[in-house]
Amino acid sequence: MPSGRGSSSSATVLAEAIRLGTAPAGIVLRERDDIVAIGALVAAQLDGIHVPVIVATARMFSSITPGATLTLP
Repeated sequence: MPSGRGSSSSATVLAEAIRLGTAPAGIVLRERDDIVAIGALVAAQLDGIHVPVIVATARMFSSITPGATLTLP
C-alpha cells in the first residue's frame, strides 16, 4: 500500500489483525509510516508473530502488479 491511513489507533488494529491471523504476511509501503511499523512491532513483542514491513523505492513500488507474489527479506 502506498502509506498508512488513519490515526494512531491503526497500530492497535494492525497488531490485533496480526494476532488473529487476519493480517497480510508482509507489508510493502511506498512511504515510511511509523504507525504501521509500531503495529507490527507490538505484535512481535506481545505475541511473537513477525510481519515484515518494508519501504520500497518509488520505482520498485510502481513495478508491483496486482496479484503479484513478493518475497520479502
